[in-house]
Amino acid sequence: MKVHPHSRNTFRFRNITLLLILLFIAGSWNHNGSEVLAENTFQIFLGPKNVGYLKIVHSRDKENFRIQVHSEIEARFIFKYTAVVRETYEYRNDTLIHSDVFRKVNDQVQFQQTLVKHPEGYRYSDLETFRILPISGLRLNMSRLFLQEPSSEENVFSDRFTQWIPVKRLGAHQYKIELPNGGHNTFTYENGKCTSVVSRGTFYTVRLVPE
Repeated sequence: MKVHPHSRNTFRFRNITLLLILLFIAGSWNHNGSEVLAENTFQIFLGPKNVGYLKIVHSRDKENFRIQVHSEIEARFIFKYTAVVRETYEYRNDTLIHSDVFRKVNDQVQFQQTLVKHPEGYRYSDLETFRILPISGLRLNMSRLFLQEPSSEENVFSDRFTQWIPVKRLGAHQYKIELPNGGHNTFTYENGKCTSVVSRGTFYTVRLVPE
């Protein structure tokens, strides 16, 4: 059966988007002498197959604390995809002051974004745009959900979509995040620690399980 080029490109785009969304995850992968508070690794499963990992490190120095994420995925749909994501989030007084997000698929940079605290909100820049986001101090974003249960938080900030997203409680220690693209993520916790993340879209289900 002959596949129309437009259909093939659309399918390829959807799968690249899948990898970018699933890897919540720039900056230096360097602790710079900081005290490491926690270090966790999640294995990533696409169906029954282990396709990669996500490593998250929480550290601090005298004034700031830092969250660093590194993730790699290698998966095959019709085509083979490899993706690398690096993220760094730096906080002072529990408020985000700087973040870097870098994502590469098949050796091509797909996404590179920076947020810097600004008197009017946050200065946002990526590969093509620059603007000021008129939002108050950011405390809870998607990456922090890997480290802590949201408890009474009503919204979480998505760096990928640069907007607040409601946190819906499904039951005891389980929360659902409905993404603007139609997908959703479910976080489950036990004794305050994240024990499972399930990401669902139209054509996929991905699970992240801690080692």
